[in-house]
Amino acid sequence: MKKMIRKWIVSALMAALIMSIMPAAEAAGTFTSQTYNNRTYKIYVPSGYQQGTAVPMIVMLHGCTQDPDQFAAGTQMNTLAESKKFIVIYPDQPSSANQNKCWNWYDPAHQSRGSGEPALIAGMVGQVKSQYTIDSNRIYMAGLSAGAAMSVIMGVTYPDLFAAINVSSGLEYKSATTLTAANTAMMSGGPDPVAQGNAAYSAMGSNKRVVPVIVFHGTSDYTVYPVNGNQVISQWAQTNDMASDGIANKNINDQADSTQNGTRSGGRSYTVYSYKDSTTGSIVMQKYAVTSMGHAWSGGSSSGSFTDPQGPNATQLSYDFFMAHPMNGGGDSGGGVDTTPPITTASPAGGTFSSPVSVTLSSNKSATTYYTLDGSTPNTSSTKYSSAIAISNTTTLKYFSVDTAGNVEAVHSQTYTISTGGNSSTYTSIGIEDGFVGQLLADGLSTSIHKMGDKGMSNIDTYRTILSFDTSSLPSTAAITSAKLRIYRKALSGTVSSISIDIKNGFFGTVSGLEQGDYGAVASASSIATISVPTSNNAYTEVSLPSSAFAYINKTGRTQLRLKATTPADITSDVLEIYGGEDSTYAPQLIINY
Repeated sequence: MKKMIRKWIVSALMAALIMSIMPAAEAAGTFTSQTYNNRTYKIYVPSGYQQGTAVPMIVMLHGCTQDPDQFAAGTQMNTLAESKKFIVIYPDQPSSANQNKCWNWYDPAHQSRGSGEPALIAGMVGQVKSQYTIDSNRIYMAGLSAGAAMSVIMGVTYPDLFAAINVSSGLEYKSATTLTAANTAMMSGGPDPVAQGNAAYSAMGSNKRVVPVIVFHGTSDYTVYPVNGNQVISQWAQTNDMASDGIANKNINDQADSTQNGTRSGGRSYTVYSYKDSTTGSIVMQKYAVTSMGHAWSGGSSSGSFTDPQGPNATQLSYDFFMAHPMNGGGDSGGGVDTTPPITTASPAGGTFSSPVSVTLSSNKSATTYYTLDGSTPNTSSTKYSSAIAISNTTTLKYFSVDTAGNVEAVHSQTYTISTGGNSSTYTSIGIEDGFVGQLLADGLSTSIHKMGDKGMSNIDTYRTILSFDTSSLPSTAAITSAKLRIYRKALSGTVSSISIDIKNGFFGTVSGLEQGDYGAVASASSIATISVPTSNNAYTEVSLPSSAFAYINKTGRTQLRLKATTPADITSDVLEIYGGEDSTYAPQLIINY
């Protein structure tokens, strides 16, 4: 196969060498093979399924070199399906269709409704619907890598079939239309996501609708680089903005309405970005940026390939997101009396947080939600949920809902651990040491200009900004509980979708002052966090650094941060300029609690 596919699957082939035929995820239901138009797929039916009672369905698209058995084992989706009573199907991409079993997401023959692989997958769904009682309002799509790129295509081409989609380590719609472009997109991102968002909206045709999307991407994914996760959000923000009312008025956009930091118990830290429809106030997109995770299904089992058991559980989180986003408001399409309990989800889910958190509860159907915050089991005499719940101390939230038909949901429990200290120090960047540095000598450097972005002509990442902080006043015994970076926008030209942050204990290069080598100097940790672009000049944005970065905050000298912009590889120069330490009003700040 060609270079791009070879590159994508090198690690996959290594994994395959140590794997024999893998069993499906352990569960008590049936996991069998079926065919549609001479193409094979596997279907998991939970032991509690009863014909006539409508159940949800999730379609799972594997990555390159994988198969349905491996993907089921790695994601453990069958185990969840057994406990929650929904059906899962796993379309299989045979080597006859692609030498390395990759879905052909980069081939124009497989990017449109009614043809190629999208039509095959939709046909499999239709076949299962004819055999089982499926709730048509709760059919969902999820994929990893090439499967995630195809998941995006399915959401665009069949928005009338799939209520919501998961995109794990995937790419935006039509990020490539050739193998060569696919290789470029995987490393540097695809075309302008706004343009691709408009193309996706056009492709929806008369079936256009807002498609809820949940994205998972590792900050250390060097197969499908993290820029692609950002572009998936930006593309769908544009598509959904247009689909919501037919005009580009940014009632849905790619600027997160809320950002929460969490840590999987004993595992990786992550940041959750939530994006709302401003006209309804509902969350339509979420992105989990998982710190230091590579190309993997987050929180998966080591019994499958391409999983990271240390990440947040993408299987459970996707299911919760899906159930909160049924098609057209949901409902049991099986006919007769509604006997299906509601499903209520908490956003964000429980975990460890470095600052107070605001928790929203949402149900997949019209229902009244009751909750407690003292650890006791709630009942219909408990507090009724009416607005976001502010949690500032470690708390166990328990909740359930009762729908209009009287169906009662089982009680859910989420524990929020708030880890904050009693002291706080705010550090301003050092004006004579911070500034921008160019990729090449000819790109220049300056201690009075703080810019990041590109010089156009299809370049990316031409300029990086260095921020230098003297954190030596921190007590040597201080146990840092949170750290937050705040920056103020001075000017913006072109398109900058987000900013990635590297950290250095000490200073980049050979001296604390700015020098050419700071651009590529080794960081103590790379891509520790992603900060959004301030919405207007003189406005600020801030991001909490993950706990894994606290070890690199220097208590005896300098702590430096390097900011890198994510921009499209287009002709236009895309540059964000921020204020530096020399400005008394808008200087960057590093806020540390301990």
